[in-house]
Amino acid sequence: MQQQMSKLNILPNYSIDIEMTHNPHNFALADLFQMAARINKKRQFLFVSTVLGKHLAVRPQIPLLTGTLLAMMYDQHFSSQTVNTVPSVVKALKEGTDIKELLNSVEGSIELAQETLFIGFAETATALGHAVFNAFQANAMYIHTTREVLPDIEPFVTFEEEHSHATSHRIYTEEPDVLQQAKRIVLIDDEITTGNTVINIIQTLRKKFPFVKQYAVLSILDWRSAQQRMVFQQLEEQWGISIEFIAIMCGQFSCTGKPSLTSTQPTVTTLVAQDITLLPVNDPIDRLFYYSVAENGIINNQPYLQATGRFMLTSTQHFEQKKMLQAIAKQLKELRTNGPALVIGTGEFMYVPMQIASYLGNDVYFQSTTRSPIYCTDDLNYTITEKIVFESPENNGVENYLYNVQSNPYTELFLMVERIANKEVVARVVEALQSVSSAKVYVICMHELEVER
Repeated sequence: MQQQMSKLNILPNYSIDIEMTHNPHNFALADLFQMAARINKKRQFLFVSTVLGKHLAVRPQIPLLTGTLLAMMYDQHFSSQTVNTVPSVVKALKEGTDIKELLNSVEGSIELAQETLFIGFAETATALGHAVFNAFQANAMYIHTTREVLPDIEPFVTFEEEHSHATSHRIYTEEPDVLQQAKRIVLIDDEITTGNTVINIIQTLRKKFPFVKQYAVLSILDWRSAQQRMVFQQLEEQWGISIEFIAIMCGQFSCTGKPSLTSTQPTVTTLVAQDITLLPVNDPIDRLFYYSVAENGIINNQPYLQATGRFMLTSTQHFEQKKMLQAIAKQLKELRTNGPALVIGTGEFMYVPMQIASYLGNDVYFQSTTRSPIYCTDDLNYTITEKIVFESPENNGVENYLYNVQSNPYTELFLMVERIANKEVVARVVEALQSVSSAKVYVICMHELEVER
C-alpha cells in the first residue's frame, strides 16, 4: 500500500508523527489506538488501544475478535488459504456491528497442522494472547508470562522487557514436558516497538526448545524500524530459525517536543465503604495452589485459577474451562439491571473476566486495572481524562490505576479478583470506585476468602 503520514497531537508542545507502511485491512489509526502521555522517564508516550479493553472500556467481544483476526492472519500466512470470514471480522471491529453472532461462529474454528505453543505477554496482552489461542480448535497450547514471583515453583523461563515499569517476565508451568511437545511457537503482544523483548524471549526459549525452528510474532501494532527489522533477519540466519512477524498495522513514528506533566495525583474523597457485596463463586473451579510475593514482600496465599492459562492450557482444557465461565456468568446475570455495566479485570487477570463479560448480555463493557501510570488531564481531545489510584487487590502494596470510569453512567460495576489476600485492601478499591460512580459495586471473589490476620 502507499505510505501514509499522520501527525497526532498528544499534549501542547508534544506530538507524534506516524508513517503507516502496512495496513492490509485499511484500519484508521483511531480504530486501533489513541495517544496519551506516560509517566515514565524511559518512554513518555503510550499507544492507548481502543480494542484491548485495558486502559479504555470496550465491549468484551471487541478484544476477543481482535485476537481472532490475528489468528486468521496467522492462518492465512502459513496455510496460504483465504479465510472467508476475515472481511466480516474486520467490518465488525470497525463498525461494532454483529460482533456477538460473529464471535460465536468463529471461536475454535481454525485448524492447526502442528502442535503450536501460544505465549501472551504480561500484563497488557495476557487476554489478547488467550483470544488468539481461543480461535484454534486443536493442537494448541496457551501460556502467558507473568510479573509475579512464585517462590515455590521454579520458572520455566525468565526474560527482560527493558522499557516497562516491571521489567522481569517469568513463565511458570507444572507440565514442561507437555509444553516441549510444541513444533512452533507464537508470541503475542499488543505492540512491538523495537523488538528487543522478542529477542530476549526467543534467546531464552531456544535453550528450552532446541528443535523448534519456526517462530511467529503477532501484534496489533508493529513499529520496528528498517534497521530493527534487519536485526531479525540476521538473527534468523545466526540462530537457524525463522521469525515471522504478523501485525494488523505496521509503521514507524517519531516524537516531537517534550511533555510538560504537572501533578496528576487525583483527589479522591475517602469514603466509608458501604453496601459492599462480596460474592463467592458458587460453581466448582479448578485451582492451582501457589503463593506469590509482591515487590514489597507482601505474601498472597490464595490459589490461582487454571482457566487463566498462567500455568498452561491445552485446547481441550480451555474449552472445558469455558463451561465454568458460562456458569459464573449465569450467576452474575441475575444481578444485572437495564443500565450499562462494567466488568473490571485486575492486572494480568484479564481473559477470564473478559470472557465472562461477553456472556452477560447487552450493554456490558470491560476494562482492566493496570500498573501503567498514564498522565491524566481534561485538556480538550486528550485520551485519559479521569483516573483513580488504589492498591492492587492481588499484589498488595503495588499501585494500580483505572481510567475514565467517572463519566460513564454505569449501573453496575463488577470487580473480578482472582486472588483476594486482604479484604480491607479490596474494600479500599471499592471506596475508590464509589467515590467516582453511583453504580452498585459487586466484588466477585474467585475463591472462598480465607485470610489469616
